[in-house]
Amino acid sequence: MIKCIVCDLDGTLIKRDDTIEEKTLLALKQYMNQGIEFMIATGRDYNMVVDLLNDYQLDCDLILNNGTQYCNYNQSINQIYPMDNQSFQKITKILNDYGYLLAIHTDHGKYSLRDADEFWNYHMTLLLNSKQFPDQELPKKTFTTREGYLRDFHYVKTPQEIIEQGIKVLKIDARHHDASLVQGIKNQLNIDYLDISSSFEENMEITTNQMNKGKMLKKVIEQKGYHIDEVAVFGDGENDHDMLKHFQYSFAPMNACALAKQAAHYCLEKTVDEGAVYEGFEILRQFHLM
Repeated sequence: MIKCIVCDLDGTLIKRDDTIEEKTLLALKQYMNQGIEFMIATGRDYNMVVDLLNDYQLDCDLILNNGTQYCNYNQSINQIYPMDNQSFQKITKILNDYGYLLAIHTDHGKYSLRDADEFWNYHMTLLLNSKQFPDQELPKKTFTTREGYLRDFHYVKTPQEIIEQGIKVLKIDARHHDASLVQGIKNQLNIDYLDISSSFEENMEITTNQMNKGKMLKKVIEQKGYHIDEVAVFGDGENDHDMLKHFQYSFAPMNACALAKQAAHYCLEKTVDEGAVYEGFEILRQFHLM
């Protein structure tokens, strides 16, 4: 029987406006009331998740920053796997020299080598030019509002300032406005102890190579006493690959990337907008696992 449901957020459980498809939400709440644990596994940091948790009254454990952090809702439990400091300095120098917008996620909030106004203006330029928002009408959510995205934001002039303050770096989001200017940059980013998640050089997520969503999830379920076949996993992105690969009840929505579909044991016929996670629940019910 399934004792734990684990969902990625963007493109899997939530739509682009940070809402959950209605029948999926109702079913999820029903299973939680029956004692099945729900857990989120996302590339987002805590500040990018807390509004969703509050809006939907979800008190659940969280795997954050592509698996480099595990915590509960009130963060009384908080396990982190930070980036090596020397590796952090090397990669930020290269990326900053190339003009990337760096969002440096840490155990003390979000840091940038650009001040708040410059950071926000660059972020908005990237959003408005994104294929995700072709009509240039941004939905109102944490990621697209200044108040939300700059929550717990800090400006530093150099990466060394972060290190000197004893702050632990969990993930770097590196985005660039012009893919042609950074073509081939990955050849320079083969830096010890780091992992890069993305096939697009203008949009990369960088973490320690010691932990990812799959490794963290296996560690967490061992702590909780679950067996592999008691966990259902849902994900759509490259950063979900390891998580989907190692759990036999793993599901990828129709809108998932090729790597996620290759790793998942079940490829669903519905997209996130149509309730892909609910479709996965139906399959598990057919197996008499829920």
